[in-house]
Amino acid sequence: ADIKGSELPNERLVYSAHVQEPGANDNATGVGTQLEMAKTTAKLFGENKIAFKRTMTFLWGDEIVSTNRYIQENPERAKGIKWGISLDMVGENTAVTGGTFLIEKMPDPSAIWTRGNDKHSAWGGDVLKLENMKPHYLNDFITSTFKEQGEFANWVVETNPFEGGSDHTPFLQADIPGLLLWHFTDQFYHTDNDRIDKVSKETMKNVGTAALVSGLTLVNSNTAFALEQISLLEQKAIDRLQTEFQLSVNAINTGNTIENEKAILEAWEDWYLKAISTTNDVVSKSNGNINDAIKESQSRVSLKSQELIKKLNTSSKN
Repeated sequence: ADIKGSELPNERLVYSAHVQEPGANDNATGVGTQLEMAKTTAKLFGENKIAFKRTMTFLWGDEIVSTNRYIQENPERAKGIKWGISLDMVGENTAVTGGTFLIEKMPDPSAIWTRGNDKHSAWGGDVLKLENMKPHYLNDFITSTFKEQGEFANWVVETNPFEGGSDHTPFLQADIPGLLLWHFTDQFYHTDNDRIDKVSKETMKNVGTAALVSGLTLVNSNTAFALEQISLLEQKAIDRLQTEFQLSVNAINTGNTIENEKAILEAWEDWYLKAISTTNDVVSKSNGNINDAIKESQSRVSLKSQELIKKLNTSSKN
């Protein structure tokens, strides 16, 4: 199902939810939440209450297979897919099922060095390499939007490093920014007890609201959005570097090498420098204001990284 953009119709956001799993949470909640999002969007569009600069697409089909086919069967259409968001097990009543709501991030260094507050789900994931990284503003934009909904609704929102295994992976394999909205762990996962009594309509409402707000912001993104994301990414980069610095100090004190810890800080610096540069993708022509903001932000992030690496060198000698 498509709602065609009025200005850039060939550029699109794609939501995907798989239909073949027979459980209530896996994945009737993803299918149903996405359907409600589509109905709400169509209603608001029909009433001229919202505009669409780019196209918004809602896709339902077999897990991974249908998303792959959607990307591969029409190369011209695929060129215009700017973002992919997968909804999988998004309606858990966590008081019954266990686990928590998670945003599985695009590959960042937490999927190489998983430490501190970064934790894999019980599903688990392979240790990635630097060449597997996918720097992009989508991680922090989506997380920030969902955290706002979490604060409003007293709803817990967490993230996990990239693990794969759902409809976000075909997007990433096609070099399209994509991430996963889900819950894990779930003690009833892939059992015949995955039934409607384990579902929370309030959770589905929270996920659907935050996912749709995110999507509407993305399809209508412009220079102002890019500048906002540059500012957000800079702050997130500095916060992350500070956190990783302290973890590295502790690691060195317990026997890790300074070279390994410097590599971690440098990897995060590189990831965020590249993520900041991706904000340019919301404008069709080179924009001086965005370019200047990117360079200034990258410079401040690099300076902070150099400062912390210098402090790391000093602390390792004491």
